Amino acid sequence: MYKTNIDTTYNNNTTKTGLMTKKIINWSEYNKSLVRRGDLSIFISEDVIKNGRIVLPQKTGKPGRPQEYSDALIELILTVRVLFRLPLRQVTGFARFLFYTMGITSKLPDYTTLDKRMGHLNVRYLDQQTQVTGGVVMLIDSSGFKVFGEGEWMVRKHGATHGRTWRETHIAIDYNTRDIIGLINTTAHVHDNTQLKPLLKQVQDNGYKVKTLIGDGAYDSKDNYLLGRKQHFEMIAPPRKGAIEHLNTGRNHQWYDTPGWEERNAVIRHIEEYGIDGWMADVEYHRRSLVENAFSRLKTIFGDHLQSRKEPTQYTEQCLKAKIINQFNQLGLPKYEWVR
Repeated sequence: MYKTNIDTTYNNNTTKTGLMTKKIINWSEYNKSLVRRGDLSIFISEDVIKNGRIVLPQKTGKPGRPQEYSDALIELILTVRVLFRLPLRQVTGFARFLFYTMGITSKLPDYTTLDKRMGHLNVRYLDQQTQVTGGVVMLIDSSGFKVFGEGEWMVRKHGATHGRTWRETHIAIDYNTRDIIGLINTTAHVHDNTQLKPLLKQVQDNGYKVKTLIGDGAYDSKDNYLLGRKQHFEMIAPPRKGAIEHLNTGRNHQWYDTPGWEERNAVIRHIEEYGIDGWMADVEYHRRSLVENAFSRLKTIFGDHLQSRKEPTQYTEQCLKAKIINQFNQLGLPKYEWVR
């Protein structure tokens, strides 16, 4: 059955098509959630402060000097840094003021300690209580974040220099909750397709079972379809332009699918019959737009630059951003309905 493709343009709180309008039905609640995202109330758990004193880390029994500050305290300060885009020295001053107003005069980590501990910090950006037992629709994509180099205005005005450096972030999104459930950092020259397996494994290790995986044309490959067959999830990715079926001929000169290419051949035949727009509508490919929206939120809220300069600290920085985004989602998300 042929279905028309959905072309959307945004206008305030509605999304319009030629036939129907996608309208937010919980605008009042969603508006309040957007306001709550700017609430500066800071709730400090007992992992950081207990009985008016900073909690010291437990001794590990390993040789060497024990850590002076807990991971929870380091993560708290770094979360403030990422949220407000503060340099390390400034966030140190903010933390001292915050704890001073609470009557806590204990010594706090300086900016060099924050930088050293950041690369070894294990940030859990998922709330274990929000995970679902059923299968999820996993949306994947990647985008670049600048490390060094001038801004886009300078590039347009005077041209780019050779010092521009980017880091590529690959993320997986849960379609229903919009939470970031997987995140990998690579160099800017790594192909998206090579990160599907490690990203899928990370999502599964986080406790999710994938029933559908949707990506753009970069993930269109035989190996990915075979992986979906092996792990029992539906693989959705548009074939490259000009893609053809992989076929073999039998004894009676009858064509049949080349082993391993059955799923991809079925997609190509579907497109030949209904067109690319018909295929996208039938498989609901438009759901993938939410992962692009996630990158838009990351860059709008936190900027398109990475503050950190080392690979381990850059990964921690991106995980802290993912944790904040997931907490924003828990405050409230828009709900839509289609109306004529």
